[in-house]
Amino acid sequence: MKRKSFVLFLAFALFSLMALQANEETPNTGNTAIVPNEAKLTSYVMLSPLDTAALPHIPHKKTGGRFVRKALDRDMIWAQTQNELRRHNFSERSLYRTMYKIYRYTNKHYVSIPCAYWSKNTNGDSILVSGKVYLPKNRNLQGIVIANHYTITSDIEAPSNTLSTESIFTMKGYAVIMPDYIGYGLSHEEVHPYLHWRSAAQTAVDLLYCMPELLNHYGYSYPTDVVVSGYSQGGAVALGVARMIEENYDNHGGWTVRKLYAGAGPYDPAATYIYSLESDTIGIPAAIPLIVMGLNDAYDLGFDKEDFFLEPLLSNYEEWVLSKKYTVTEINQLMGSSRMSKLMTPESLDHTLPLYNMLYEALVRNSNVGYYLEAPAYFMHSLEDQVVPVINTINLQSQMPDTSQIYFDYGYYGSHMAASIPFLQYVYQDL
Repeated sequence: MKRKSFVLFLAFALFSLMALQANEETPNTGNTAIVPNEAKLTSYVMLSPLDTAALPHIPHKKTGGRFVRKALDRDMIWAQTQNELRRHNFSERSLYRTMYKIYRYTNKHYVSIPCAYWSKNTNGDSILVSGKVYLPKNRNLQGIVIANHYTITSDIEAPSNTLSTESIFTMKGYAVIMPDYIGYGLSHEEVHPYLHWRSAAQTAVDLLYCMPELLNHYGYSYPTDVVVSGYSQGGAVALGVARMIEENYDNHGGWTVRKLYAGAGPYDPAATYIYSLESDTIGIPAAIPLIVMGLNDAYDLGFDKEDFFLEPLLSNYEEWVLSKKYTVTEINQLMGSSRMSKLMTPESLDHTLPLYNMLYEALVRNSNVGYYLEAPAYFMHSLEDQVVPVINTINLQSQMPDTSQIYFDYGYYGSHMAASIPFLQYVYQDL
């Protein structure tokens, strides 16, 4: 009885955070390298080239964690966790207060490594970015999971700066790698090119490039097929990662995609924008400045914030968004409305005017609808999602090859936040 109670308590502690998503020379590309303040590198391990002296010691350890895995395999635990979080409205306080518990009961089985490595920005210039690698202490890896995070706005939420729930995949014997994306972690002074899937996917693939040398250093055995996962913004990025690997197979070290798991992703951002305009509402108000100025930076569109934003966002854009100090929830509250007509200028919402069409075309360029995925895949979207409209997944499915290897799961899984738990449950139990 005592053992059963312990398992239940441990599992609850683990899953109370499920709705969340912590070179001496540049590559010879001929482009200018963007390098952050050198002092900020002290807490990161350089992976390209590999700084072996800065790597932590990883003792050899048998699998262990039997009780934890047993609890995670039970559907009841996930359902109870979802219900508990729903009662607290998925508040940041209720989510973050369990972080130490997760660390306490799982950290003995893995090592986390905040890391720095070279990638490319939207212009193709070299840029030093960051992320985190989770390595199980058992050397016989089942594989590598590329986990892509959901929408964040504060730098403290970047994977390299905090604990990520995807670390639980180490309990299944997987190494987990998580890019921060450009605009967070070491590159936090850059504008985050929100919904520009290619730059986000590039940071993930380039982190994957670094893994063979790192794993060989520690003596890990590993397969060369990878699992790709992500929810919300991470779902769209995950599909982009799979696409990038498939389209550039010969240039990616022989890596292949074993399976893709994507939940509630904005795969069709242009359709999402139209949906928001027609309903005069947006599920995440903070997404407006992220989209407009992120794509402006990515494509050098020449937008001025005065052309798009109304008060109070207009006067506070730098403090609320560019500072990377505020969470999505905090920015949503500060903006004071979820109505598009209260947040954006009439000119930017008029489809007959150039401003609207320039933004719309940038959104169209970042759609993955129409890409014929080769890898097996699982796509999930709650029919009750009020943040990322289900039309994204419907449009994706309509132009995806009809194969039994690609499964679309539509169900009444609750809100956008609530549905993240059954999604993570499916990924964990399917691995």
